[in-house]
Amino acid sequence: MIVLLAAPLLLTLTLLVSGLAKLGARQGTEEAMTSLRLPLRGLHRTVATVLPVTEIVLALVLWVPSVPVQTAVAVVIALLMIAYLGIITRALTFEEPVECSCFGTLASPTVSRLTLGRNLLLTGLSLLSVVAAAGGSMTTVLVQAPLSLIGLGITVLLTIALTILTVGSTDPAARPSPAAAGAGSSSADSGAAGAHGAEDEELLDYERAATPAAVLQKPDGRLITLSQLTAQRAALLVFTSEGCGPCERVLDRAPEWIASLSPSLQVRFVFSRPVDQLRERTLQRVGELAMHDLQFTARSTLGGRTAPSAVLLGADGLLAGGPVDGGSTVIEFVEEIRTQLRDAQDQDQDQPPSSAP
Repeated sequence: MIVLLAAPLLLTLTLLVSGLAKLGARQGTEEAMTSLRLPLRGLHRTVATVLPVTEIVLALVLWVPSVPVQTAVAVVIALLMIAYLGIITRALTFEEPVECSCFGTLASPTVSRLTLGRNLLLTGLSLLSVVAAAGGSMTTVLVQAPLSLIGLGITVLLTIALTILTVGSTDPAARPSPAAAGAGSSSADSGAAGAHGAEDEELLDYERAATPAAVLQKPDGRLITLSQLTAQRAALLVFTSEGCGPCERVLDRAPEWIASLSPSLQVRFVFSRPVDQLRERTLQRVGELAMHDLQFTARSTLGGRTAPSAVLLGADGLLAGGPVDGGSTVIEFVEEIRTQLRDAQDQDQDQPPSSAP
């Protein structure tokens, strides 16, 4: 009996946490659906809006004291969990890691075997919940012994809280703070281009490192070192992966960035697969500015941790800004460069021409 009642309780808590976390992360959910390569992309925004509300409603209606209602809701939840399990299982077959945002901004977003194990557990709980609902156990306890149910719920909550505190009790001081970890993502190019940054301390702390000895592959198959690439002009490298939700959002900005930045610096979009294997839609957005990063070596050497990421390389052989990771951060990074370039151009136009002696 306790196991049968604990299953819907745990499932309810999971759905509530998942739904509430997704409410404030609709864009992340939509991008996750793209990363998971779900069909009907035109409906992703609608699903991302409806899904968190649906999860919350299912979690609450599951406890309506009616056997038919509870059974029907439990079956719907079980089908939802089975669908989630199938999606995660399929994602593990992809060549590159996928971010799912199953719990909004909570937990690790990267799909892994641990994610698969979690979803297997949730599927098992959902099936037990169907048994508990259909057998009338939930309704009986709700009507005849509500205090026992409340006590069990408190016990489950305390167990979860203690587990979280135990697992997550490592020393925060041993972990890099977001500002420290992102110190390389805020700097200014000493020439025309600047990088992303909001706090003066971060700007001052940024140290320009030498451009590393990494290589990229050009569309014609030839290899070129980063130093050779930037021998004459600074270069903005944007590392992306096809099908990645945040990457697709970044790639949608490619034509605009290329048009505005190309007069001042190179803009290159670097992919994890050879250029001749890229989709037509991708090539339509980036044109001949696509390059191939063999085995993620250039991105890793530059300090990029995921896709999308971006870094600004100066023509003086030094890093001029970045690296930065994440769709929103990359967009802010590039927009900051554009802003500083516009400001520099406006200042040049405002200065009166010098008169010859």
